[in-house]
Amino acid sequence: MPGKTPRDTTRNYVVIHNDGGNLNAISTRLVLRTRRLAYHYFIQRDGSIHQFMDLRYIAKHAGITSWNGISSWNNFSIGIALQGVNFMEYTCNQYKGLKKLLDYINLRYPDSNNYPILTHAEIAWPRGRKHDPGPNFDLRKINNELDCNA
Repeated sequence: MPGKTPRDTTRNYVVIHNDGGNLNAISTRLVLRTRRLAYHYFIQRDGSIHQFMDLRYIAKHAGITSWNGISSWNNFSIGIALQGVNFMEYTCNQYKGLKKLLDYINLRYPDSNNYPILTHAEIAWPRGRKHDPGPNFDLRKINNELDCNA
């Protein structure tokens, strides 16, 4: 189990992942525990939200990272995993759950509204090392800018 090291809450970027195995929350948590990794939150295909780590603490979800001149993303970012694999479609319920969770994070950490929501693929270093949440993840579906049934 990852230690409880305080997270730098002055930069509250959100990073979206998938679990890579389409496993439920219980199974994902067990896999993460054996690998000494964690996400802050996990959203199952039915839209249910599971908190794995308190937002005050670092969750080891990103590995080696660099984006826009910024590195060490585990130290300050909030890791959210969606149940699924890179080439699966995410469900409307997952997008609704993600919207609900992002609204909560934005209330708790208002500065998070000032940062783009990024994917693990965007911040992982070297580029191309990670591909999640995959090509079917569409940020526009979070705010109903695009029908999640489309």
